[in-house]
Amino acid sequence: MKAAIILAAGESSRMGFPKQLAEYKGKTILETVVETVSNSIENSIVVLGHENETLTEKIDFKNSTILINESWEEGIISSIRTGLFYLSSDKNIDGVLIFMGDQPAINSEVIEKLLLTKNDDDEVVVPQYRYETGYPILIPRYFWNKLELITQDDIDGDDSVFKNFDLIDFFESSESKMKILNFNFLKPTDFDKQSDF
Repeated sequence: MKAAIILAAGESSRMGFPKQLAEYKGKTILETVVETVSNSIENSIVVLGHENETLTEKIDFKNSTILINESWEEGIISSIRTGLFYLSSDKNIDGVLIFMGDQPAINSEVIEKLLLTKNDDDEVVVPQYRYETGYPILIPRYFWNKLELITQDDIDGDDSVFKNFDLIDFFESSESKMKILNFNFLKPTDFDKQSDF
């Protein structure tokens, strides 16, 4: 069984308000992500941090479990740890799909293909969109302990590199087994990098 973790704990300092509440096609971007994910994956978690009280008041999280990452300022890896720690007690879950809460243009076709792909227990599954890899990615349980234990000492670079930790780069640089799924459309991008609406 697969679960989903939607990462939505960041501060969005460039926008001046929680990016998760920005409007996208009549809904907030986080609601759009939650709805798309929950239509395909029954067991979904949303990890909040900055402005979590505001977000929980204003967003419909469907049937998703809401987790609060009190250490959100440490960066994305702390949110990943929060979600994995919560899921680790359920032995029926053999893999988790990691989603970015600020990428509302997620394609349900990608989610379905990730869920149906046969992969080894130690093989990460990553979508590739017209030659560029992106999210969501499927991480088997095999890697969870390793991800839960990552600290800044394990990441080359300064504090900002750790805060902007990228799972795909991590798996590529650690030479982990990866299965690439090819899609002939553009990858979902962060809301504040989009220019087509």
